[in-house]
Amino acid sequence: MDLSQQSPRRWSDTLAGIMWLPRLIDKVRAFQAGTLGTYAYPSALDQSFMRRFQLTPAYIEPLVREAASDEAIGTAIRARIQLSDEEVQHRCAIFRDKYRLAFAVLDRDDGYVRGLGYPIPRFLQPPLWRWYQRWSAQKASATSI
Repeated sequence: MDLSQQSPRRWSDTLAGIMWLPRLIDKVRAFQAGTLGTYAYPSALDQSFMRRFQLTPAYIEPLVREAASDEAIGTAIRARIQLSDEEVQHRCAIFRDKYRLAFAVLDRDDGYVRGLGYPIPRFLQPPLWRWYQRWSAQKASATSI
C-alpha cells in the first residue's frame, strides 16, 4: 500500500461490519512500509475509532503485519471486541455522526467526491490542514466509548 500514490479506502467502507476498518488497515500497511505520503497514522480519527472499539496500535499493527487477508483481520477483531452486530452498527453510527464534517473533507481530499472549489487551492491547504488537525485532535480527545 503506497499512500503517496493512491488514497486509502473510503471511510465508509466496511470489513466485518465495521466502518473505517479497511481505511485503517490501508494506513497501517502504508505506515509499516514507510509509504504514508501525506497521511497520518495513527491520526486523531484513527485513535477515536480504536478507542470506540477498545483497540490499540499495539494490537492492530502486528495483526495487520501477520494476517493473511483483510478477512482474517476482520475476524480477529470481531472475536476480540465481542460485540453484537447491533452494538457494532450503533458504535459505527455514533462515529459517523460525530465526524460527519471530517468525513466530508476526507471524501473531497481523497478524490471520492467532487465538489465546487475542490481541490482546494494550494495557498489555502496549509491553514485548512492546520485547522483540521486541531479540530480532529480536540474531537478525538473528547471521544469516549
